[in-house]
Amino acid sequence: MNYPDITLQDAFFTTAVLLLGGYGDLFGQVKLELPIPLSLRLFSLLLAIAGTAFVGVLYALLTERLLTAKFQLLKRRPPVPKEEHIVIVGLGRVGQRTATLLQEMRQSLVGLNSTNLDPTILPTMPLLTGKLTSTLAKANLQTAKSVIVCTDDEVANLEIALTACQQNPGLNLVIRVFDPRFSKSIAQLLPYAKVLGAYRLSAAAFSAAAFGENILSLFRLNQQTVLVTEYQITETDTLHRHLLSDVSYGYGIVPILYQSAQHEPEQWMPSGDIRVGSGDRLVVLATMEGLRNVEQGKMTAKTWQVRVTKVLTQDAQFEATMAIARISGCEIDAATHALKTLPTTLPIDLYPHQAQRLVLQLRRVQVVAEAFPNSSSHD
Repeated sequence: MNYPDITLQDAFFTTAVLLLGGYGDLFGQVKLELPIPLSLRLFSLLLAIAGTAFVGVLYALLTERLLTAKFQLLKRRPPVPKEEHIVIVGLGRVGQRTATLLQEMRQSLVGLNSTNLDPTILPTMPLLTGKLTSTLAKANLQTAKSVIVCTDDEVANLEIALTACQQNPGLNLVIRVFDPRFSKSIAQLLPYAKVLGAYRLSAAAFSAAAFGENILSLFRLNQQTVLVTEYQITETDTLHRHLLSDVSYGYGIVPILYQSAQHEPEQWMPSGDIRVGSGDRLVVLATMEGLRNVEQGKMTAKTWQVRVTKVLTQDAQFEATMAIARISGCEIDAATHALKTLPTTLPIDLYPHQAQRLVLQLRRVQVVAEAFPNSSSHD
């Protein structure tokens, strides 16, 4: 595509003009002064189109870089805390979720990761990047209160935990592992560390979910896995028609939230006098043994009774009847009949805490009563 009477310099600048979208400047005249071959004009048009696309992409890349740099300048991460903070080593999915939960609890944190994180991930958490064992020295370990090591490499987790322990022997160490045998070895090497086996915790959640209940969360307490479990009560459920106090003492679980079938406001730490019915919602804290007891309907036997000896006032008769029905779960007619002839032993067995609570309530309404173990339970 040679064109006569044009220098190399003119050809270069003409090409530059075409690449920058100057096709109209060169060929915008209706009648050109010099004859230009059709092939050269088509080639020039292609150069102009390619140049327009190239410049657009170039501007987009430059804009992205500038905006990213500006965002990073405006959203600088805070400095590493000086003391009483928690160090999270490894910011994968587990580490990020752990950091999010601790931030919700308003805990002072610093994160350590081998690579940089996206600025939008945990933007308010201090972050140190680089080789993890080396970065520990910058995390003020000497004044930290805890270190959570949760990378995906359990051997690296052990190495990091040992390094942290050397720098501050009084640290609370939490170590993520996968192999149960490796977990036992770490527990022997670092007896004060909390060694959490990811597979073991997951197995507990899966096993509990197999009972058909909704496992909301889980945590470790006193070397046991505690599951936060939600029940939607049905008529065939082993919790149906039981008082919450019976559920708690009988099955060995702790009710923490109750909502009736009428969708009334949720009750946190509900009273033990509530009777659970079909359609109710109940959230409990339970170990695997507790969930197994509920699944099998296996309740601990009630081994205590209450003896009423004297009603001191006329009004106390009614108050005592209502207290007995409410706390023990017996019918009002049965409670009324029992109080007609004193002294009398109430015709219902109770759990020890229920019996003691009933005695205290009766004394408040001027009724003399005492709780005692059922002699037949010791036979």
